[in-house]
Amino acid sequence: MKRSEAARYARWSALTAVLLAAATGGIYLRRQWIAHVERVKAPPPLTEDKERQSIGLTLSKGEGDRTIFTVQASKSTDLKGQDISLLEDVQVTVFGKLGDRHDVIHTQSCRWAKTNGSIVCSGNVQMDLQSALDAERAKAAAQSRPNVVHVDTSAVTFQQKTGEAETAQPVKFTLPNGNGEGIGATYNSQDGMLKLLKDVRIHLKAAEPLQPAKKPASPATEVELQGTSLDMIKQTRKLVLFGPATATTSSHQLTTGELTVYLDALNRAQTLVAKPGSLNQTPQVVSLPTKQGGGPQTLRADLLKADLAPEGWVRTMEAEGNVQGKSESGEMLAERGDLEMWPGVNQAKLMTLRGNVHLNQADAKTGSPRKLATSELQVNYSGGKVGEPNLMQHAETLDRGTMEWSDTPEMHSKLSADKLSAEFGETGKARHVVATGNVETQRDIKGRPTQTATSATGEAQLDATGGWTEMTLRRNVHLKEGERNADAQQAVFMRAAQTAVLTGQAVARDESSETKAAKITFHQDSGDIEAEGKVRSTDFGEQKPTIAFSPAPSNVSAEHMTGNSKTGRALYTGHARMWQGPSVLEANSIELLRSTRILNAIGEVRAVFPKADSNNKGKNASTWHISSGTLTYWDAENRAHLERNVVVQSEGQRMRGPVLDLYFTREADAKDGREGTTQISRAVGTGGVVVEQGDRRGTAERGVYTADDDKYVLSGGTPTLYDATEGITTGRELTFNNADDTIIVDSETGKRTLTKHRVQR
Repeated sequence: MKRSEAARYARWSALTAVLLAAATGGIYLRRQWIAHVERVKAPPPLTEDKERQSIGLTLSKGEGDRTIFTVQASKSTDLKGQDISLLEDVQVTVFGKLGDRHDVIHTQSCRWAKTNGSIVCSGNVQMDLQSALDAERAKAAAQSRPNVVHVDTSAVTFQQKTGEAETAQPVKFTLPNGNGEGIGATYNSQDGMLKLLKDVRIHLKAAEPLQPAKKPASPATEVELQGTSLDMIKQTRKLVLFGPATATTSSHQLTTGELTVYLDALNRAQTLVAKPGSLNQTPQVVSLPTKQGGGPQTLRADLLKADLAPEGWVRTMEAEGNVQGKSESGEMLAERGDLEMWPGVNQAKLMTLRGNVHLNQADAKTGSPRKLATSELQVNYSGGKVGEPNLMQHAETLDRGTMEWSDTPEMHSKLSADKLSAEFGETGKARHVVATGNVETQRDIKGRPTQTATSATGEAQLDATGGWTEMTLRRNVHLKEGERNADAQQAVFMRAAQTAVLTGQAVARDESSETKAAKITFHQDSGDIEAEGKVRSTDFGEQKPTIAFSPAPSNVSAEHMTGNSKTGRALYTGHARMWQGPSVLEANSIELLRSTRILNAIGEVRAVFPKADSNNKGKNASTWHISSGTLTYWDAENRAHLERNVVVQSEGQRMRGPVLDLYFTREADAKDGREGTTQISRAVGTGGVVVEQGDRRGTAERGVYTADDDKYVLSGGTPTLYDATEGITTGRELTFNNADDTIIVDSETGKRTLTKHRVQR
């Protein structure tokens, strides 16, 4: 080898050695650096009570092929000499028995006891409760609105064997449309139920709309819930608040023994159900004071249920069992009630009450009571707009109903029908009531018999206090008061005037008489009676009649009649006509006075009365036709007094004069033991009497006719006889004997028979 090549080789060998030494040093240094970095990043060295640690830990519990929950920790450290591990960054994911849950419990550190499987987390704990479907939806659409119940608490113990978590510390939670708090909680992973143990408070508000509203909406309803404990059952989306529980809004407060809130798919309050619960506390809703004023209103029932819209306002309400409502004006009772609300404003729209419905009210000013009873009632309300009053508009019974009210402390009224309906005015007061089907009314007045009425339909007008002002009954109307009754096709009662007006085939009856007319008006306070249009009254004579010309019924007809039930007076005017048996009387007016049994006839009086027949001793009597200006008859005296152009005549004879008195006798052989027909037994004329018999005519100041011997006696003044064949004869007294056709003249020279002449009849 050449020296140059050897030198070059030596240089290359030295360089290679240097490079190898550098590489070896670099590798050493690199390993030293890595060891340093690992020492920095490595956990602190185990203390004396720690045995070993691991990077992560996963625990699970399942049934069959389904996982109920998993427990994950980023690091686990075993404690030396103990079956306890310290877990860091712990997360429990609960899937539930059915796999429909995805609840997550998270905390920073816990102690895991391996012997009993309990995990104790002393720090802050967060729980996110949601369904598996909501979790998938949120994962697919990160921008979507979360549907999660978030819970914050501390000092939670989780039992691995049972899957239950519990804490005694304060708990706070949030819902998509609210939040709440309580003291102590338990959570069951099997069914996803969260229980708050005491001092529960929940604030619910309307959820924000998914789309902007086209027009401004009414303020959303917010509800504050309070209770002793709470069950939050996510699987069925149900909150059960145990009482004493309250639910408070700006206008109402509910108190109950148990309150259940059902949530919709987006965890918004959908239905509220209140019931007595184990405390047996009856649910009650009370209205709170408002700026508009007004007293409180309460509603109680064994069960109250409200269906809510997503925006928070009430859609419908139901009340079941011993339903009772109270307000300043009265109370309402029923077995069941349903209430439909106007959309968006929490105002009543339609209320239906069923089962033993009773409404009891009293007028605020007078205190007069008013009652309604039925088996089913429906009420419509006005409103539907923010700021407008919510007043009753229409109410009707869906079954037979009865209304009662007191007009005065001494006057009580009742109205019943198959259907009662009422219209209300702008102030919410009833103003018009309509009764349909088998209408019955009853009126009790102190000291008087009960007044009743029936008809097919009826209606009543009411005043501002709720008292009736006018009542009308229609079709087949029948009225009754004691022994008096009436029928018509229509009856109108006026409260202020205290009148009852009957029209359409009107008939009024008492214990022994009846009156028919086109229209009959009763004045109840005074007892006055008015009848118009083809008036006809009949006295059946069952008791002592006012006028008894005969045992047959007495009839009076006229165009008008006015009378008084208290005094017994009746005045018939306009073609007045009275007939009873063979007796007939006509005049411009006929007045009957029941108490004194007097008859007064005035104006163009015409009458027909039977005259006793002397030959048959009262049997087969002939009749006398009478005309005069006036006639007064005293039934107790069997006497009639006639004035003004009086004419009394029968076949072949006539008696005329300015004044005439008729005396009657009665048949002794009347049927039924009653007095018989009256017959004229004597007639006495004064003031210038004219007697005509055939072609004879006698005049005198006074004339007397006696039916028993059928003769006329003229006296007073200068009695004069005019005879076509005998001429003129005068005397102190002239006697006409119709039985033997003789005339006896009594003069200063004595009595003598003037003539014997057969009068042709």
